[in-house]
This record gives sequence, structure tokens and C-alpha cells, in this order.
Amino acid sequence: MTKCIIGVRVTPEDKELLEKVSKARGEDISDFVRRAFRKELASLSYLNDEEKKALGVKVGEPKTQGSA
Repeated sequence: MTKCIIGVRVTPEDKELLEKVSKARGEDISDFVRRAFRKELASLSYLNDEEKKALGVKVGEPKTQGSA
């Protein structure tokens, strides 16, 4: 799979926090950002249920007839 590079501007405080959290988790900043991005996509239902589960995003229960 081909990968693309995306530049993102953040405040110095956010950059510092991102570095701190990534280091504490033992992961690269890029890995942290990719996972956070995918978790947000999953929470907005842009990913399938299997991908949601893998990211720890709750999969909605199927609606039953008569439910809103």
C-alpha cells in the first residue's frame, strides 16, 4: 500500500504533550496520530465493525423494529 504524507500544524503545547504521551506509550508520534485519526473515523462510522472493535470503539447494537 502506498502511503501519503500529511503535514499538520499544532501549538507548541500540543506538540509537547504529543511527544510526552507517545514516549510514555512507547510509540512513534506518527503511530499515535494514525491511531487517533482512525479511532475518530471509527467513531463516526466510517470504518467497519471489525476495524472499530480492533480500535476499541464500541460497535452499536442493531436497531430493532420500533426503536428510534
